[in-house]
Amino acid sequence: MLAENIIVGTFIILTYLCYILPSMYDHMISDAELTGIVNVLVAVTFEEICAIDKEISELRGCKIHPIDELQQLCSQALEEHLLESVFAEDVEEAKIDTNIFFITGPNAFPEIPPELSEVIDILKLSPRKVNMDNIEKKLLKDFKKRIRELEKKIGDVDSGKEDIHKIEAFYSDLLNLYYDYDSWLPGKFKNISNQLMKISQKIEQTKLNK
Repeated sequence: MLAENIIVGTFIILTYLCYILPSMYDHMISDAELTGIVNVLVAVTFEEICAIDKEISELRGCKIHPIDELQQLCSQALEEHLLESVFAEDVEEAKIDTNIFFITGPNAFPEIPPELSEVIDILKLSPRKVNMDNIEKKLLKDFKKRIRELEKKIGDVDSGKEDIHKIEAFYSDLLNLYYDYDSWLPGKFKNISNQLMKISQKIEQTKLNK
């Protein structure tokens, strides 16, 4: 009986080492790990993300991931507002030849890769500081631009240039983004809620007129 238990136990351990453990690490950093990396370093360039992923992959013993896969990961993170992009002028002492940095966004749920501390030492990286006042102003300005775009679309419904159902989807996305930003940056978007309420009323009135 003891011999059988030893055999079974050995088989389970070998299965874990040969199949389960490698599969855990034979993948690109996850979106949660990506936001964890950015959260620790505050502001990160795409080139730094590539370098960090390379070091993590080597430590995990898995393949180095193509740049296009990492670009897709970052693009998806931006689209889902796990990350936000900012300019070098918003990053203090951004002594680097690039103009775009990533910071964590309102929907980020950071997961710090266990190898990150070692990788930071290897690459000699340090956390940066960002000017959140400037970033908040730019995000608010961009949001107001989207509101104006939506208002124009509503005005084009009567002429047949825009579809009301697409406009409702646009409004829904904008409303969700407002909730995300408002919880992330309390008080900074307080005047937006009234504008969105008026737009909702315009959409309903436009539907009644059709």
